[in-house]
Amino acid sequence: MNQEAELGQRFTFWSLLKFVFPSIFTFVFIAIYQMVDGIFIERFVGEMAISAINLFYPIISLFIAVGIMIGTGGNAVIVRKVGEGRHREAGETFSRVIVFTVILGMVCTTVCLVFADPIMRLCGATEGTIEYLRPYYMTMSAFSIAILLQSELGILIIGEGKTVVAAVVIMIGGVLNCVLDYVFMRNLNMGIRGAAIATVIGYCSTIIYAVWFYIIAGKSSYRLELAKPDIREIGQICFNGSSDMVSNLAQGVTVLFMNHLAYRCYGEVGVSALAVVTYVQVFIMMVFMGFTSAVEPVFSFHYGSGNVEMRKRVYRLSMLWNVLLGAVCMILLYFLKKPVVGIFFIPETVFYEIAEKGYLLSLPACLFVGVNIFGSGLFTAFSNGFVSGALSFIRTFLVLTACLYGMTALFGGTGLWLAWPVAELLSLFVTLAAIQKYRERYRYI
Repeated sequence: MNQEAELGQRFTFWSLLKFVFPSIFTFVFIAIYQMVDGIFIERFVGEMAISAINLFYPIISLFIAVGIMIGTGGNAVIVRKVGEGRHREAGETFSRVIVFTVILGMVCTTVCLVFADPIMRLCGATEGTIEYLRPYYMTMSAFSIAILLQSELGILIIGEGKTVVAAVVIMIGGVLNCVLDYVFMRNLNMGIRGAAIATVIGYCSTIIYAVWFYIIAGKSSYRLELAKPDIREIGQICFNGSSDMVSNLAQGVTVLFMNHLAYRCYGEVGVSALAVVTYVQVFIMMVFMGFTSAVEPVFSFHYGSGNVEMRKRVYRLSMLWNVLLGAVCMILLYFLKKPVVGIFFIPETVFYEIAEKGYLLSLPACLFVGVNIFGSGLFTAFSNGFVSGALSFIRTFLVLTACLYGMTALFGGTGLWLAWPVAELLSLFVTLAAIQKYRERYRYI
């Protein structure tokens, strides 16, 4: 009943911000403590070593994308069943989701370890960078199950209406990661492998809390149930959450393309500088992914309960907040450019100059990315995986890839940094067209 009360409340301009803020904080904190590895690696291993983080980014994006896909798709189904009063069936779906994730994680680990060298080369590793990438890659790949579960369970906990709790758990994991980074890399001299181990341990905080929440304390409105395998339902869940997976996976693939383009434009120095720009891009997107992840269960709940008036209200408030948050992010990050880039690189070095240029040219994307992410998430909440996935694929892969290669060919390194904001602007028109087309079916306008 607590979950139903949280999701069914009558939101206002400020109460919606209060509701989504813990989720935004959670996602932003994930982005920040991913940056921590880069900061410690630069300090204790070297400036070139930070390239390992960016080279591994396509792989961890795959893990996180799959976890978010299952979590988001499963959350929409589970919350809709709760809204319809089918609590036992919601528990059965939850059980299927967890079992499927563990099996999938075992497959991912096997593939990544068996085909390690060709995968690392595919990610853009060169003779000068593979020595840094290998220990990080092998350690993170060995614990892919933990990465999948952390990404998935964080979304499911938010779907319970426990946005504050999810934020606290993620924060604990992040702080633990920071402390262990220092201990493993500075005191125990474990190098880049220590950074990977610290990251995995930080991820486990969400899993430990989920075990307590769902199994030991039984705080959820549903619980683990003995459930027969249902391949069709798992397929529907994966399809429905595919937009969020496509968004994250395509981001990893485009970072892979950017690694190659950065190397072509600037050499190995460019790959290291690109890592900082990627961190900033992830930070910006995490703000809006946090917002969307929090409001998706609200739309799913009211879709299940048939409350049209609240769908319209939350839609209007969400669009307004996405525009406002975009403007705030762009202005704030502009004035923080020197301290942010300076955390990673010494001013007046070639690393710093390239990273600062990329940082500044990427900022206009803040104005468009929020509405694009929310538009895709809106259709996920209504279990329309096709439209949601199509929007994500067009935005994060087709348009962005075309802009990356087209603008780099025309403007060189400058085009590499401008590609993201231009792609988000072009994608905005597609998102708004889809929202307008389906307004009568889901009645959110």
